[in-house]
Amino acid sequence: MKKILVINNTLHVLDEVRDILEMEGFIVLTAFNATAGWALVLAKDPDLVVTDLYIPKIDGFGFINCLKADATLSDLTVVAFSAKVDPNTHKRAKDLGIHTYVKNPCSSEELISSISQNLI
Repeated sequence: MKKILVINNTLHVLDEVRDILEMEGFIVLTAFNATAGWALVLAKDPDLVVTDLYIPKIDGFGFINCLKADATLSDLTVVAFSAKVDPNTHKRAKDLGIHTYVKNPCSSEELISSISQNLI
């Protein structure tokens, strides 16, 4: 079973995404911020991370920079899940190596499809 870490500072979004992914059979880890997410990456070794880009303290971009700077984590697949989808944000995310960018809100099917494509 694949393990997915979801990082989002909006509790109802975190709960909804967790429920959707668990119904699909994934093991789901959740974090309310990047610091907690980083601890879970180190402790639980997820197969994929779904992160909001605009979270307090260390934002999703900073979190991804930390992953890319660590040789043992630089290949971890990251899916951005964010309400902000302007061209500059999208380009910045792609430049950092985001594998997929999903606009929040989206359908359950779109989220599952985006994640499944990246777990092949």
